[in-house]
Amino acid sequence: MTSARASRSAGNDLELYERHAESWWDARSPAFRSLHAVNEHRLRVLRGWLGERFQGRVIADFGCGGGLLARPLSEAGARVVGLDLSAASLAQAREHVVGAFVRADAQRAPLAAGSVDVVLLADVLEHVPDCGAVLREAARVLRPGGAAFVNTLNRTWRARLLAVQLAEGVRLIPPGTHAAELFIRPDELAQRAWSNGLSLEALQGESINLLRTLRTWAVSLRPSADVSVGYSALLRKVVES
Repeated sequence: MTSARASRSAGNDLELYERHAESWWDARSPAFRSLHAVNEHRLRVLRGWLGERFQGRVIADFGCGGGLLARPLSEAGARVVGLDLSAASLAQAREHVVGAFVRADAQRAPLAAGSVDVVLLADVLEHVPDCGAVLREAARVLRPGGAAFVNTLNRTWRARLLAVQLAEGVRLIPPGTHAAELFIRPDELAQRAWSNGLSLEALQGESINLLRTLRTWAVSLRPSADVSVGYSALLRKVVES
């Protein structure tokens, strides 16, 4: 999504979220149909880790885009605050989701320290040059014991091949979406999280549901023990004794 400043590499074209913003909620849109499908997987993982009850929880969605992940959580009773740099995407989020949506950089969230129960970092860390700065800000706004949900891509040759060369090459996702050098390995994530007061509590790999992907021409994911392409992680804010 669009939570930080654009990289200067050939990929990581964050302006595409401005150009295609009116299509955020069109599940058939070539720009966003894969995100609609992928969010089904992310919600299953998130609910498996944090449970089904979100009533009254304060959730900060860093890089919220048009609000695809925020809406089901808002509908479950969460108080959602979405942050993004794309003004056009935020307009779509405000139109479709009950919550507060603010144009802001994920590295400088306009939120009080210790005010949030859950931070969402889905499609965020693989778009920022300094993921440690975003993790530090997530830790700052989380309450002690609060959780950060990460979904991102591993920096491997398989991820480059599948997520960039193949997925973008055949237009499963828009060309220019990713810059593979910004992908982050799980061990790097754990180390940078720990240095900012977050501990890695759970890790879940993912693989492509090939038949459904071919049938719908949208990336469909399923849980896997393999983290070599994409993965989700649950980070917990350390409670100081």
